[in-house]
Amino acid sequence: MAKIGRNAPCPCGSGKKYKKCCINKKPRKQMVMVGTNEPVKGFYYDKEKMQLMGLTEDDRQIEAHTTFSQTIYIGDSGKEKITSRIQDKVIPDAKDLLRHLSSFDLIIGIDTNTKTINSEEISATGIIHCKLAPAPGKPGYNATMQMPGFLLFRNCPKALHPEKLAWMNIINRFNRNPDNRRKRFAIVTDHDLDNHIPFNKKQTAIFKDFYMPNNFTLMYGRGDGSSDSILNDLIKRCDKRSTTILNCFEKDGFYEDSNVKIPFDQIPKLK
Repeated sequence: MAKIGRNAPCPCGSGKKYKKCCINKKPRKQMVMVGTNEPVKGFYYDKEKMQLMGLTEDDRQIEAHTTFSQTIYIGDSGKEKITSRIQDKVIPDAKDLLRHLSSFDLIIGIDTNTKTINSEEISATGIIHCKLAPAPGKPGYNATMQMPGFLLFRNCPKALHPEKLAWMNIINRFNRNPDNRRKRFAIVTDHDLDNHIPFNKKQTAIFKDFYMPNNFTLMYGRGDGSSDSILNDLIKRCDKRSTTILNCFEKDGFYEDSNVKIPFDQIPKLK
């Protein structure tokens, strides 16, 4: 592999010079994990469907009960760090990631931060909408992004994580429109990665009797560090928005957005 010059454009696509972006980034690895309910001698890869089928000793094809693709790196402590993960698909590279994401009607990035202000727990959720579509007349995809707004609430119940409250709020808002229930939405979040599989499979409730609906899928993106993929970039943008909002409330006692001023005492109180 040719050495990248310090002043050359960074290969991650950020538009920055390599020395100002990923020069010190730890090497990333793409991994695919597959589990089957019975022993297999190999796998059949369906590239179009992005799926692996197990091949049994008697040459039957069986579906994997668990599949996920993830990007990792080894941190300074020697432990594996996951930067992104998608369930139920075999995604070997960035091109296939974009192809998969373009199959959704909308990708919704969400990140919630919480800060104690005036002795109350204030939570702000940054939200970004992203639509991927094939670029006309050339290879690749065009991404259209929009920051449609944000969520604010205070004193979230201890039993409910603020990020999960944001998921539920956004899901309910979209599914109030019956037409949306026939569409496919992806929620990109950096929260509760270990439970994404049971949430997506409707094996575990998000909270009480609230389960992930069939038209929504959770994906994981890590917002700190470099933007390895569009998933990471979405979380970074949402994190920046929510952090800015909380800092404004702490410093000024209000947040102003699109000429709408929101005083501290107008933040919805949950208890």
